Amino acid sequence: MRKSETPDTNNREHTDAELITFFKKGDESAFSQIVMHYQQRLLKVASAVLGDEDEAMDMVQEAFVKAYFNLKSFRGDSSLYTWLYRILYNLCISSLRKKKIISFFSFDSHDEFFNLPSHEPDPLEKYERQEIQMAVKNAMKKLPSKQRMVFAMKQLDGLKHFEIAEIMGITEGAVKASYFHAIKKMREILNQYGGNDGM
Repeated sequence: MRKSETPDTNNREHTDAELITFFKKGDESAFSQIVMHYQQRLLKVASAVLGDEDEAMDMVQEAFVKAYFNLKSFRGDSSLYTWLYRILYNLCISSLRKKKIISFFSFDSHDEFFNLPSHEPDPLEKYERQEIQMAVKNAMKKLPSKQRMVFAMKQLDGLKHFEIAEIMGITEGAVKASYFHAIKKMREILNQYGGNDGM
C-alpha cells in the first residue's frame, strides 16, 4: 500500500468496523487502537478469574497476539469485543485446566460489589470487611471455572447473558443457570456476615 493510500486513524475515534477495515488494508496503527480500546476491560476480568495480575496481563497479551494473526480472517459474525473475549476465555480456561486448580477472586478493589461504605472504616468495620472478602474468596474456590467466568463477565464487565452465551459457545439458559448457582453459593456465605445486600 502506498503511503497516500494509508487511512488516517488518528484524527477521530473510529468504529470497530472501520479499524478492522483499516487493518486489513495494511494499517498497523488500527490494531494498536483496538488494543488500547479493549485491553483494560479484558485485563479486569482475566485478573479476577486467574487471581494473578501478572498472569492475567500475559494472557491478555497472548489473546491480542492471536487476534493480530487472525483478524484478517475475521468475518464479523459477532462483535469484535465478543470475538476478543472468546479468545481470552479459551486461554483462561486452558490455563485453569493446566493448573488443575480453581484460583479465587481478589475483590480488594471491588468493595462496591458488596455495598460496603466508601468512607474510611473504623477498626471493627475494617475487620468485618476483611472477613466478608475472605468469605467470598473461600466461596469462589468452590466454583467450577466456567461458573467463575460467567460470574466475572456478568459482575465485573456487565455483559448481558446473550453476550456471555456467544462468547462461551453455550446457550443463554446455561449462562443463566451458571450465574444463578454462583450467586446462590455467594449468598449462602455472605448471609453469615449480613453482607449480601448487593446481590
